[in-house]
This record gives sequence, structure tokens and C-alpha cells, in this order.
Amino acid sequence: MKRNPAPSLALLSAITALAFCALHMVVPALPVLVQVFGDSPAHVQLVLSLYLGGIAAGQLIYGPVSDRFGRRPVLIAGLGLFLAGTVLCASAWSLAALIVGRLLQALGACAGIVLSRAIIRDVYDREMAARGLALVMMAMTLAPAISPALGAYLAEWFDWRAIFVLLGALGAVVFAATVIRLAETNRHPASLDVAGMARSYALLLRSPGFGGFALCSACTSASWFTFIASAPYLVTEALGEPPSTYGLMILFPMATYMLGNAAAAKFALRVGSLRLLIAGRALALGGAGVVTLCYLSGGFSVWALFLPIAFAEIGDGLSQPSVMAAALSIHPRIAGTASGLMGFLQMTMAAVGSFAVALLPHDSPLGMILVFSGFVAVALGSAIYAVRRVVRAERMVLPAVAAASDGN
Repeated sequence: MKRNPAPSLALLSAITALAFCALHMVVPALPVLVQVFGDSPAHVQLVLSLYLGGIAAGQLIYGPVSDRFGRRPVLIAGLGLFLAGTVLCASAWSLAALIVGRLLQALGACAGIVLSRAIIRDVYDREMAARGLALVMMAMTLAPAISPALGAYLAEWFDWRAIFVLLGALGAVVFAATVIRLAETNRHPASLDVAGMARSYALLLRSPGFGGFALCSACTSASWFTFIASAPYLVTEALGEPPSTYGLMILFPMATYMLGNAAAAKFALRVGSLRLLIAGRALALGGAGVVTLCYLSGGFSVWALFLPIAFAEIGDGLSQPSVMAAALSIHPRIAGTASGLMGFLQMTMAAVGSFAVALLPHDSPLGMILVFSGFVAVALGSAIYAVRRVVRAERMVLPAVAAASDGN
């Protein structure tokens, strides 16, 4: 059931995509930054890990603040901060300055991730929200899909700073479109105070259903970021390929993620978002099993690395819209806070996973495969747990509602 006039899904897609463009476009240049700054891969990895950490931390703030002051002004402020961080990155004179700029980028860009979800939940119920989220994810995945290739070729043909020049231009366009086109969707502001925020977070964390869905989403994101943190080094160091090979091969899992999003958008109303969630996580576990078998069989290659991950990404694309819609529907009045908490858990788990694999040897995929498969397995288990709790609760509520109707 639609409750407020819906904003443009194209604009929400662009707002969300900006954060992931900034993430993925820099990844192919990580080995180049090791040489430019003469530092260790573990230190350069902070360009990625702290970006994820900044997105995680910012989401705890943007959700509750937007519940109180509205989605539009908070989103505009976040996009402005992203532009400031991008300018610092483009002019960075040291690795430390680049890391600070990346942190500012992340703190600003995460506003789009949190608030696009909350805006959709403001205007749709659970099943329609799952469809809307799937359409936004499918559209916004196109930009991050080509971002690694753009980043790789910009670093090879021009300079790594050209990446941030392009990101600044994209950010300026999104900022202007948001100011001109986006209307406010939060018609029922909630209170904002430290005690109120603590109560909202406690309410969410005490909910077994929300906790299970949030853990599923966090582990799903962590599995992906574990892969992209390792893949550039595996491609260049273990397989001896140029950075542009990663930029091209990453298109396969990006495309299959979009395929999963398309399937979620098509079948959410017909099949149900909770069934799609379980199906998606099962597919992802199958992909993790295939990449493990490829490694154990001794046939490790670029194709043996990327194709099984691409299969797993069908499952991720199928399940992520459903798990987000399900989690945000448990306490819809604090959807902004719930979205922020989910995003915090997603990015925190992703930052931990990406930093952990940076400490492992890059001449073998074994470490990445073990961490990736572990996250995928936990995501499936938590999804099953959460779905059972929600289905059980709904079965208890329906007879009570029917009895009350009969009494009237």
C-alpha cells in the first residue's frame, strides 16, 4: 500500500550509487598506491577499510537524525560532506591525507545509503518496499559495475588522482539533482535525544527477527567486500595480470548481482520476499562451494575465481532487497534508525573482513575463500532463523486479528 507520493527511483539509485562508485573505483588502484606512497599493502588497505568504517559510523547518526529532522536536509548535508572529502582526496599530498579524505567521503556518502532505503520504506509497505529496493539496487549496481574498469584505466592512462576528479564531478551532479528534485517523505518525525536513540537501538536489537535479518545482511555484505579486498592483489600478484584485468572481470559478478535484483523485483509480490531471501542465500552458498572446489582441484585461474563468485552474486542480488525490506518492516516508525543500524552492522562487518584478508598472504586464494565461505554460511543460518521467527509471529497475530474482527 502506497502512503506518500513516491520519489524518483532513478534519483534514489544515483544517490545510493555514489557511495559505491567511490568505493569500487578506487579498488583497482590499491596496488598502484602501494608504489606511489612507498608503503605496505596493509597500510594502503586502510583506504578501503576506513572508508567502510566511515560508512558504518555515519549510518548510526543519519538514521535517527533523519527520523527527527527529515530525509531531505540531512541527505543534502551528507552529499556536501562527500564533495569536501573528494576535493581532499584529489589533492592529497600523503597517504595519511588520502585516508582522511576517504573518511570524509564515506561519512558523507553513507547518507545516501541510509536515507534512500528509509525514503522507500516511508512510502511503501513490506512487499512493495522489497520491489522498490530491488529496482533501486538493480539500477544503481550498473554504476559500481563499471567503476572498477573506469578506475583501472584512469590509473593506467592518466593518474590515480583522475579517479577523484571524476568522482567530484559525479557528486556535484547528484547534489544538484537532490536539491532540485527531492521532496520530503518523513511525515511523522520522531523524537531525537540520546536516551531516545538508545531506546530505539535497544528495541531493534531485542527483536530476534531484526537481529537475524541484520546479521544476514551484514554477513552478505562482508562476503562481497572480503572478495573485492583480495581480488586485485590475487589478480596482479598470484596470477600476474594487470590491474585492468580485475576491472574487466569484476563486471561478471556485478552483472549477476543485477540479475538477482531483477529477479527479486519481478517475483517479490508473486513469490514473497521471505522465500526469495532463503533462495538467494542458498544460491550464494552454492557459489562459495564451487570456488572452494575449484581451488582444491588445483585449477585456480582468473575464470575459476570470478565465475563462482558471479554465481554467488545472483543469490546476493536476490536476497539483499528482501532482507532489508523485512528488517525495516519490523518497526516501520523508526525505519531510518533501523536502516542506519543495519548499515552500521553491514559496513562494520565488511571493514573487519576486508582488513582481515589484507593481513593474509596474497599469493594464494585460500584465506579469501575461507573467510568468504564463512560469511556466506552464517548469512544463510541467520536468514533461516529470522524467517522462522517472523513467520511464527505472523501466525500468532492473524488469529488474534480475526477474533477481534468477529467480536466487532
